[in-house]
Amino acid sequence: FFGIDFSYYWLHRMSHEVNLFWATHQTHHSAENFNFSVALRQGFLQHYFSWIFYLPLALFVPPQIFIIHLQMNLLFQFWVHTEIISKLGPLEFILNTPSHHRVHHGRNPYCIDKNYAGVLIIWDRLFGTFAAERKDEEIAYGLVYSFASFDPLKTQVMSTIISTCLNNTFTSFSLVII
Repeated sequence: FFGIDFSYYWLHRMSHEVNLFWATHQTHHSAENFNFSVALRQGFLQHYFSWIFYLPLALFVPPQIFIIHLQMNLLFQFWVHTEIISKLGPLEFILNTPSHHRVHHGRNPYCIDKNYAGVLIIWDRLFGTFAAERKDEEIAYGLVYSFASFDPLKTQVMSTIISTCLNNTFTSFSLVII
């Protein structure tokens, strides 16, 4: 359980910090409302690289156990995509809660690159990526720099990175963008 949750933390964090991964993950964050349906908005290309983060677990965790724990982790994450549930008391210190995940999906400056946890928020607390929801500031959802399209193919095909690379005259800089 801890290994899968730890691996998920790094997968999710890199999905925000590495442009190539963000290009597919931004589909999930492009929703300007926050509800259970947002959990289902996933980039289809993400599944082609996510296995890399779980690979070290293959040495220690039997496949059946891995699959069960991964599915439980993903089911838990469906539950945190809601505005209906507010704070959960002492559980806020240990678990990723809807309150923590609202911060993660916010485009407010204090929300950017925060709260990557799957189930346990301890990883964010440990690695300095934790931020609590503020009572005095309403969270705005969606991308900081949104793309002007509701076309599902354009949101999936990494058009932002491709257009940035094509508009760049220096090949080496294009590789840095990725």
